[in-house]
Amino acid sequence: MIGKSMYDNELRALLLELLVELTPKDYERKKVEEIVHLFTSRINDICRELKINAKAEVQGSIAKDTWISGDRDIDIFIVFPKGTPAHIVRTLGLEIAKKASGTNYVECYAEHPYVRAFVEDYAIDIVPCSEFDPKEGRPPTAVDRTPLHTRFVNEKLNERLRNEVRLLKGFMKGIGVYGAEVKVTGFSGYLCELLVIYYGSFLEVINNARYWKPFSTLIDLAKHYEDPKQALKIFKSPLVVIDPVDKKRNVAAALSLDKLSLFMLACNLFMSRPSKIFFKLEEHVIEEATEGDLRNYLDKSKTTILALATTLKSMPPDILWGQIRRSCNGIVRLLEQEGFKVLRWSVWSDDEKEVVFLIELESSKITPTIKHMGPPITSIEDVMSFLQKHVSSPQTVAGPYIEGDRLVVLTVRRASEATSFLKDNIHRAELSRDFAEALSERFDVALNEGVLSVCRGKVSSYRRFLKSFLRGSPHWLMNICA
Repeated sequence: MIGKSMYDNELRALLLELLVELTPKDYERKKVEEIVHLFTSRINDICRELKINAKAEVQGSIAKDTWISGDRDIDIFIVFPKGTPAHIVRTLGLEIAKKASGTNYVECYAEHPYVRAFVEDYAIDIVPCSEFDPKEGRPPTAVDRTPLHTRFVNEKLNERLRNEVRLLKGFMKGIGVYGAEVKVTGFSGYLCELLVIYYGSFLEVINNARYWKPFSTLIDLAKHYEDPKQALKIFKSPLVVIDPVDKKRNVAAALSLDKLSLFMLACNLFMSRPSKIFFKLEEHVIEEATEGDLRNYLDKSKTTILALATTLKSMPPDILWGQIRRSCNGIVRLLEQEGFKVLRWSVWSDDEKEVVFLIELESSKITPTIKHMGPPITSIEDVMSFLQKHVSSPQTVAGPYIEGDRLVVLTVRRASEATSFLKDNIHRAELSRDFAEALSERFDVALNEGVLSVCRGKVSSYRRFLKSFLRGSPHWLMNICA
């Protein structure tokens, strides 16, 4: 009992210390209030000038007071009355957002366009939406639910629970699973809030998450479904959390199995060895990779690291990362189809346009001759076609010959070295159009020590990513299990 009491006291002291760090400071609150006032006033003034029946509302973690110190994202919605046609919300909303943003902004796209404005180091998303009543069906667009999310969360949270949300967000950021965007495929802020509302505290979320079963765990705060099996059958996701304001939506839909599993592992380790290391961002604790790091790794692994770098046209991060994931998966499949053994891969980007794709191969070279099994001897038409193709082909090394009841031939591959194969055959990979166009302009390929210098832009960020790639494990896992 004494040991458990000491553990509880130490854990309580740790969480209080972390909460002091995570809670927004007075100067941060003041700055956010100034920016919010500036943009809401501009939007409301523009609406009055244009005689448009719409108003500015703060949404997201700022509106719910669940943001943490260091956050620099603010969500402001331009809310049109219920029943406003979607094209009006889109066009007029975008016009108002641009006017309110001044000159420093970019146009982004979700289900409809919105604007991301910049003030100092703050990013302000100005998003048009329309009011809707969930009793009347589904919203015209996903963002129309957001005001309802804010209302629901604010009705459920008190000051203590808001602090519990901050702890959970800080934990998820530290272990690398926070964010529902395509780049992360992790937990959204709203999902964090719902988990705390459901379980009652940060520690209860962490403790219970250790026992979640992927594809079999359901959380339904509003009890929309009498039979959990029905909901699990409908959504078929690693984790299912039914949106309290929309029974047809899984709040955890963007969460990948990898990030869910990583979270569960971190929960297990934290409950056995609580530490501040789980709350430290990777980029704050990791150093840049050096030539020595690469040499030491390659001497030990006896593998090959290949880097492919290119520069896409500038685009919003979610669109960029969607193209990155699709194209990199296509390149991996192309290599594997040719016979290269891909051990693992990862991608770095500056979130604007430069991309570096790292692939670890068992070897950059593969046997140039392969055994190709032909048709069974009973398939007469296929046999004749196979013979015509291979008997006189310059690619044929030996055969065709019989093995059992099948024809067999030994042939030479298109290429037996990874870099030359990619340069000659990249057009065969499933690539997004923008990615393919980018590769026609810049197609940098490097091997082993050469991967250190392949990045042209944010070199420091890339080399920290490379260091993380070489290490393989998250910083917190290495620290806790050392």
